[in-house]
Amino acid sequence: MPVDQVGILALQRALTQAADLLDDVTAADLDKSTPCTEWDVRRLANHLIAAPRIFVTMLQGAPPGWNGREDYAVQLGEELRTRGNTLINLWREIAGSGEETMADPDWQAAEIATHTWDLATALGRSTDGLDQSVAQRSLVAMDRILGPTRKGRAWADARSAPDGVDAYTHLAAYAGREV
Repeated sequence: MPVDQVGILALQRALTQAADLLDDVTAADLDKSTPCTEWDVRRLANHLIAAPRIFVTMLQGAPPGWNGREDYAVQLGEELRTRGNTLINLWREIAGSGEETMADPDWQAAEIATHTWDLATALGRSTDGLDQSVAQRSLVAMDRILGPTRKGRAWADARSAPDGVDAYTHLAAYAGREV
């Protein structure tokens, strides 16, 4: 499929928002629990930071290798920005070449946006100040790609979000989080 430029912009915005939130993580936060029941903030941060490298690997046609054991305890936001820039530049290169790919920047944005909600929740931060259009677009991508019923470990079945919550909370509920 041709690469959607708006999807690249949504992914870039998702990465920026996640990096901004990671800037606020302190050493005292690293052991806090997250909505991802098997992960603390440290493991969630490591996953967020590893995601762009994994997405680049996938775009280059290699197996993703999600089981990396990298541990980033300092400059979390800066590390994500550096890796995110590499990913966005590759997406732009692919889009500029007219090359088609089965990868989807909206799906990648959904991964980042969902974990941004996870991180904000773990830190006791609101997501209502985030770019809600990123979460809305991510929700559409998640529904298109996964649907509401899932059989894997990574994403639980979709849940309903309470009335009046922001788009990030709707995305989190659709990703199977208890909100």
